[in-house]
Amino acid sequence: MVYFALDSLRVAVVTTLACSLLLQAGSFGRVLFLIWQSSSRARGTRHRGQRADGYRKARVPVV
Repeated sequence: MVYFALDSLRVAVVTTLACSLLLQAGSFGRVLFLIWQSSSRARGTRHRGQRADGYRKARVPVV
């Protein structure tokens, strides 16, 4: 699509590579986050706002 819009093979290749690198980095980051989250659950530590049984506490707005 970039090639047809700008009529430049170089821009199309660079854009494609940049987008694929961003997608790959996001995927890698998500996997690292999931590993970190599962390891902390296995150790029994809790994240902020999370109860011991794994459910988040509902926050009631103060009026």
